[in-house]
Amino acid sequence: MSKQLKPWRIYTEEWSPSEEQINSVFPVEEIAAEIGKDLSLEVLRDDEVRLKYPDLYNISVQARAHNRGLVELLQTYYESNRESPELASLLGVQLPQIMWVDNLGLEDKIITILISKLNKDEVFINDIVLVKNEDFDPLSDALLDKILKNLRKFAKEQGAKYLSGYASNRNTLKLLIGKGFKEDHRPNMGNDYLSSIAKSTGEQFPYYDEL
Repeated sequence: MSKQLKPWRIYTEEWSPSEEQINSVFPVEEIAAEIGKDLSLEVLRDDEVRLKYPDLYNISVQARAHNRGLVELLQTYYESNRESPELASLLGVQLPQIMWVDNLGLEDKIITILISKLNKDEVFINDIVLVKNEDFDPLSDALLDKILKNLRKFAKEQGAKYLSGYASNRNTLKLLIGKGFKEDHRPNMGNDYLSSIAKSTGEQFPYYDEL
């Protein structure tokens, strides 16, 4: 019977960023000078992300489902579909997403950000990697500050009051806290519970910033 479980409603959001706003987030020439490589960024939207990077796409889908208390749907579908393009429809969560990703052809992406409109007040960072090389040496503080400032401005232009995400580990959380973010214990988002779990597992630490 559990396999027949269906969402009773669809949670969906909208935004309409201009091409100029999308292109304003990354100072591409400055990053290229710092990493010593020619750089251009591919921009993927919505289903392009869902089909090409379903595991990353699903991070905010799972976050919205958790925030809305869709416990039964998550228990039924999440673990077996966490890397599937079908998870969003199974949970009834449709969120617009934008991904900037480098074209360097390396085994690992070194310049990429994936964001979602999580709800009417919040933009969520599904994935963020801002490093110089495959040794994962970080970009300079000045350049990191500039990109994050641009990202905050972009989120605010989309009507967001908050910019949030999950840090993959304690080191990433420490870096983000050093850049003005805070650990996210907001009970109305269910992140007090997630934060306590993260302290046990050492991964997926909720963080946010008020814009």
